[in-house]
Amino acid sequence: MSKTRQNVTATQRRSQRRKKRQSVQQAQQTQAHSQRTNGGRQQQKRRNPLLSWLGIAGGLLVLVIIVIVAATWVSNQNNQKAAIPATLSDFQQITNVSPALLNQIAGGSVDSDVAQIVKPVKSTPILQGPAGKPEVFYMGGEFCPICAAQRWALTIALSRFGTFEKPLASISSAEDNVPTFTYYKSSYKSNYIDFVPVEIYANSSPNYVPLQKMTAAQQKIVNTYDAPPYVSSDNSGAFPFISVGNQYVSTGTYYSPELLIGQSYNQIIAAMKDPTSSTSTGMLGAANYLTAEICQITQNQPGNVCNSDGVFHVSQKLPKTSALVDPATQLAALAQPEAAWVEQKRS
Repeated sequence: MSKTRQNVTATQRRSQRRKKRQSVQQAQQTQAHSQRTNGGRQQQKRRNPLLSWLGIAGGLLVLVIIVIVAATWVSNQNNQKAAIPATLSDFQQITNVSPALLNQIAGGSVDSDVAQIVKPVKSTPILQGPAGKPEVFYMGGEFCPICAAQRWALTIALSRFGTFEKPLASISSAEDNVPTFTYYKSSYKSNYIDFVPVEIYANSSPNYVPLQKMTAAQQKIVNTYDAPPYVSSDNSGAFPFISVGNQYVSTGTYYSPELLIGQSYNQIIAAMKDPTSSTSTGMLGAANYLTAEICQITQNQPGNVCNSDGVFHVSQKLPKTSALVDPATQLAALAQPEAAWVEQKRS
């Protein structure tokens, strides 16, 4: 009996060990499965921040695209608005600005910067133009937004001394989209001055196409006065460059071209007529200063222009020159009749 009990016990022990091994294996398998599951969850948790950042980046990219599309749309709208050419009525309003408005503006916003903008030339004879009258020389480029702004003021000033035989062609500068006019192939008549414009480059950007070439005499003016000490060495040869009889020289514009960017001709003219606007105080202030400079080389002719309140005001602020002129030649030029007016054409 005792042997039988021992045999049963041994069998039971083997069975118990077998069950124990199975239990251990099951426990190990369960633990391994748990580790794999937890590891997958941890890996998933580690991936979540990356996915979050990718989502944020994607959202920002969409926002940037929306902003670019919106800006492009606004730019296209402005381009279409500014691309509408000036009408005959527009040009007539620009070349017939009210004397009362010009007197009201006087120096406008240009007063504070005139000393830095306009440079006097000392001990130099007044430059004579093709018809023997004092010459106003302009050098610019059609693509140039600074030239674009300056042409408005210069055209207003020139219209006080003579007339453009036909309306100037309207263009919008290839750079910065500033509505303006070109002096290319222009015709100007005056009993007081010769106006000689040269548009060096056509209205193209970023590839600048040559349009007109200066004569040797014109290049000499630029080399002499569009250079130190009249402008900084960094700006040497820059345009727009204006010489008023080689008595006053300036490079750049007298007011900010940003006032005109993307505007239509109607909007610019409306702002010009509003004496409280920055466009009016800048553009008409610049026109009055250019007028006062020209009066210095015409011996204050015509009197109704040169003795007007606005021009008198700015003439007091202009730096003084020491013009050398032959009075007989000057008076003879001023005495020419209407029939002797000269057409200035550039092709």
